[in-house]
Amino acid sequence: MARYVGNQTTNAGPTAERPAAFLTMADISKSYPGVQALCGVKLEVRPGEIVSLVGENGAGKSTMMKVLAGAVRPDSGEIRLDGELIEFPNTSAAHARGISTIYQELMMVPYLSVLENVFLGMLATNGWGTLDWPEMRKRATAILAELGYFGSLDSPVNKLSVAEQQLVEICRATVRPCRLLIMDEPTASLNRQEVEHFFKIVRKLQRAGTAIIFITHHLNEIFEVCDRVVVLRDGRLVGESDIAALTEARLVEVMLGRKLNLEKRDWGTSVPKGAEIVLEVDGVSTPALLKNVSFELRRGEVLGLAGLMGSGRTEILRAIFGIDKPSSGVIRSRGKVAMFSGPRAALASGVGLGPEDRKADGLVLSMSVRHNVTLSSLERYSGLFALRSRAEAGAVGKLCQRLQVKYSSIEAPVGKLSGGNQQKVILARLLDAEVDVFLLDEPTRGVDIGAKDAIFELIRDLAAKGASVVIVSSVIEELIHVSDRIVCLNLGRVTDEQSREQFDVSNIMVSVMGGHGNGLVESVQ
Repeated sequence: MARYVGNQTTNAGPTAERPAAFLTMADISKSYPGVQALCGVKLEVRPGEIVSLVGENGAGKSTMMKVLAGAVRPDSGEIRLDGELIEFPNTSAAHARGISTIYQELMMVPYLSVLENVFLGMLATNGWGTLDWPEMRKRATAILAELGYFGSLDSPVNKLSVAEQQLVEICRATVRPCRLLIMDEPTASLNRQEVEHFFKIVRKLQRAGTAIIFITHHLNEIFEVCDRVVVLRDGRLVGESDIAALTEARLVEVMLGRKLNLEKRDWGTSVPKGAEIVLEVDGVSTPALLKNVSFELRRGEVLGLAGLMGSGRTEILRAIFGIDKPSSGVIRSRGKVAMFSGPRAALASGVGLGPEDRKADGLVLSMSVRHNVTLSSLERYSGLFALRSRAEAGAVGKLCQRLQVKYSSIEAPVGKLSGGNQQKVILARLLDAEVDVFLLDEPTRGVDIGAKDAIFELIRDLAAKGASVVIVSSVIEELIHVSDRIVCLNLGRVTDEQSREQFDVSNIMVSVMGGHGNGLVESVQ
């Protein structure tokens, strides 16, 4: 059976080396009020195969996987397992047939132990009808050891790192028979070393015969670990191919329906050195991490902060915004000392933060798009007895139109929006608060490549109009793409600074790992 990406075909049918599909989804459709989430989509999965499901946010990937996981009932279509027509009325039915899902937001009870989370919902009992903790401990220990976790099974999972929590999720998914494991953005919060270990686990599962559906927005991961790619756009299947028959550029073109420049872009004239300094961080330290951090931000500049997890990227933004208090050093805004007492004071001075975890810290998911946009500027819309709702709605509508936010209504819960549109809502809130210094912490995490480019365009447009931006990203290539200057951090210290003309991925990598941009890694004293 021929598979295709655009006009490119590749033979992806069963062969001696390629077994027949054990799972097929055919003509799957699902609609919500005003939205056709899926339209006649099909999917095949073979034993031991790693399939990448890709597409922009809102393409239908999550809905497709929720149908397969039993969390959503399709309007039409069929699912067959080993040729048998089946239905999954709930997630338990999918689990019983060997289909498990690991979501981007890890689904664990934070104050329960590792062991309790592994067997949550499927506790084993002995012949006396009581819980068989020794047997559960034995099974969990064996699987976790295979995955590379050797910590205590009695530790609460909220004491574990994100990478360790992910191992617990994988253990929970595989402690029962698992034929298909769905992974939704599993590497979003992992550093490079953790990603490499995670890929070793994925390949080990593959060798054991487990099929994997891998959802990611990182192109390099698709080509590194996947066998085949399936592309959705606007709820429809638009392409399918073996990875070996693809290039990154071709895959992006099919995803978006257009070509996209992924290289470093010339955004125009560099910010002159004589431009006004709008923010100055001078020798800032914190008790836990930051050590004598210094840099400047000029009007109209996009400044990138590069560093691995634990480098101090988020901590410096929190210190600037007044969430955390430095133990020493000075922060100045437009030449005046600005050690903000808290976020309210920072916003009043024109400094706004888009936090790393938009769902936990940046948005009230149950509230409407309208109320999330105006959350930091309600005083402007307050009347004598109530909010001036018409003025508020008009302002929100104009901002959302400017930022091209896709929504069914400004009264819809913001939690229903895609990741890229949620990020635009946060930007709209900062614009509505009339800030001119934007602190953006991982604004493209969990966002598809098309939405990323739109966010970069917005950032550069803000800079062109005189705003200043500090942007944090775990992806160095993204910083090179959008920044005028990059400051490198390692273990709470500034290790290097590069202007756009000097950008070099290898030197930046050396710097964020503790070197000085000259290929020599600083020795540990």
